[in-house]
Amino acid sequence: MNFKIAIAGNPNCGKTTIFNALTGARQHVGNWPGVTVERKTGHFSFSDHKFDVIDLPGTYSLSAFSAEEAIARKYLIDEHPDVVVNIVDASNLERNLFLTTQLIELGRPLVIVLNMMDMAREKGLEIDTDTLATLLGAPVIPVVGRTGAGIDLLKEKIFRVAKQLSQKARSINITYPRDIETELKAIGCLLQPIADQPAGKSDLVRWRAVKLLESDKQTRDEVRQTDNGIETLQQVNTSVNRIERLFKDTSRAIISQARYGFIQGALRECVVLQQTDKVDYSRRIDRVLTNRWLGLPIFAFFMWLMFKITYDVGSIPMDWINSGVMGLMNIFSGLLPNSMLGDLLVDGVIGGVGAIAVFLPNIFILFFIIAILEDSGYMARVAFIMDRIMHNIGLHGKAFIPMIMGFGCNVPAIMGTRILESRRDRILTVLINPFMSCSARLPVYVLITGAFFPQHAATVIFAMYALGIIVAISSGKLFSKTILKGMSKPFVLELPPYQRPTTRSLLLHTWERGYLFIQKMGTVILVGSILVWALGYFPREVTVARDYAGEQAGISASYAQQLQVLTQRYEASVNSGQAAYHSEMVPYINSSGYLELETQYDSLKQQLTRQQSGQLFTLKQQELGDITEQKWIGRIGKVFQPIVAPLGFTWRESVALLTGFVAKEIVVSTYGVLFGVGSDVDEANSGVIGGLRSSGMTPLVALGLLVFTLLYTPCLATVAAIRRETGTWSYTLFSIAYSLGLAYILAWGIHFFGGMFQWLT
Repeated sequence: MNFKIAIAGNPNCGKTTIFNALTGARQHVGNWPGVTVERKTGHFSFSDHKFDVIDLPGTYSLSAFSAEEAIARKYLIDEHPDVVVNIVDASNLERNLFLTTQLIELGRPLVIVLNMMDMAREKGLEIDTDTLATLLGAPVIPVVGRTGAGIDLLKEKIFRVAKQLSQKARSINITYPRDIETELKAIGCLLQPIADQPAGKSDLVRWRAVKLLESDKQTRDEVRQTDNGIETLQQVNTSVNRIERLFKDTSRAIISQARYGFIQGALRECVVLQQTDKVDYSRRIDRVLTNRWLGLPIFAFFMWLMFKITYDVGSIPMDWINSGVMGLMNIFSGLLPNSMLGDLLVDGVIGGVGAIAVFLPNIFILFFIIAILEDSGYMARVAFIMDRIMHNIGLHGKAFIPMIMGFGCNVPAIMGTRILESRRDRILTVLINPFMSCSARLPVYVLITGAFFPQHAATVIFAMYALGIIVAISSGKLFSKTILKGMSKPFVLELPPYQRPTTRSLLLHTWERGYLFIQKMGTVILVGSILVWALGYFPREVTVARDYAGEQAGISASYAQQLQVLTQRYEASVNSGQAAYHSEMVPYINSSGYLELETQYDSLKQQLTRQQSGQLFTLKQQELGDITEQKWIGRIGKVFQPIVAPLGFTWRESVALLTGFVAKEIVVSTYGVLFGVGSDVDEANSGVIGGLRSSGMTPLVALGLLVFTLLYTPCLATVAAIRRETGTWSYTLFSIAYSLGLAYILAWGIHFFGGMFQWLT
């Protein structure tokens, strides 16, 4: 038999962490409000029974004011879960138990989980869980979600409540003042005929009566459709007027006060505050990290440090993977016959996907650092720090949360805008989100900076991410003054306490995101690489006017002649020294002198070899460029070259950027095909970086290419997400046109004004 289990609780109470601990499912866990937008499903087994677990969105109440509340409320009412597992932050009981009182009134079998018990103890809170369970009419289980402590006991209690074996699980009512109870009975009598109908829900009569007194719009609309709906609503209006006249406040406020009164009474019975010398480190740290003047510079430093570590540390395994990819290509080149199938496997599959696989260490390191910032609670502070800036564009700091998620991938980040209450806020955030630099752009950044800015790569990459934030905020300001006028709804941003991330949690979150990137390599990037290879493979017969074979032979002959002259001079110097030494003249060359002479000879020989290799590699790239220019890929590039020429780009950049529309990583694969990844002229100079350096691209053009890659039309998946979330093609097409136009203007500005500055200096 399968049991349906719903997990409900406030944002930041550890709901998704408990969900992962119960099911073993790999779900994103973030330490900020609203990370769970849609319900997630997992499974676990206990005592030969299977439990289907649904992770509902985090919500503070069941009043359906926000999308999260509406989703949670609809599921709890319509789906009839066998057990509701209410996750409660044990260090903030009074606030969290407000939702618990509403779940109790809903009448569903309940298990209450006191999560973060370690933090409650640090605050000096001693909680009598047995007494609290008796008062709330549900088992109360203390757990520490991040370490897994108490999860086995939780599974047992869920099983016992689902099988109706728990003595603690029983129906109780939240008691309101006598006058409110009188009105609830009057309304309940009118609701009872509705509940007695075949489609009725008799267990929700009291809950509906309470919601009607709270002037809950959704409940009123539902009642209005019933046979005696008008009579019921008239009674509701009469009851609300009586209560408000009697208590001198709104009926909703009176009911909330009664709930908090119930909570405070329960806590007095079962919670003791022990004397503690513990320091509130979260508050002390926040005095610095969220400081009005220091918060933003500290955030900028952390971002720069993240990219510094990503590039510097990632470059070590990156070289290993690059050598492995090239070795693999050489092995298959030797094993496979010279045929189209062999070229497809070597150049299209291994070369195309391998060009992206090289950057996997950078991707995983970036995701690992982001996981640290999220799980520690710092990302919630970033939203707080940015709140003042976001207000300038008509949004609040909560809107910065999906923007931060965009550092990983713009698609889930755009879906994450559902945490925003108003449609205007969601659309505005969706339109500016693609400017946040996603992980798909990182391989392009690493490639270009490695070729042209190797000494300042981390700083340049950081500048790209910072520019993305600046452009997003500036565009948001423009949109809020033009096409999306208005201000966001007020929102209180919650700052959860700092936590020490666990190794398991960090590795899990890093792998989740990294695995999605690997999946993308095996699907979209693989298909894109094969397509780019095919465009660069056909037509097979092309003619090149330049005699590259003759020039190559000339370079080799020139090198051989120079090497011969160098060797003759070295041998003459050695022989001359030996003759002088043996005739007992001045010791022209002693033992150390011979060694120094040999060292100089080897150094000059290596320098000569490098020069020859560089000339041969450049010549090889020129030949490859002339050949590729006549292939389909070159012909396509030539069509768009006049458009990108004012930016300093060639037909190669036009092709790379065009294929990047499918997925930004394919820009790297395209360059891999254009520059012949795995060229065996010289391992030190071969590959995409060497090809870029020999292509005539200048650092100024490279900088413009970086900015264009950051800003231009988002990938196909992101465009689909924009269409889905905005619900219209007008905003989608506007996003494409605006980002493309902005990218073109800024890249042109860099090329034009940068060139002018170079000319003046």
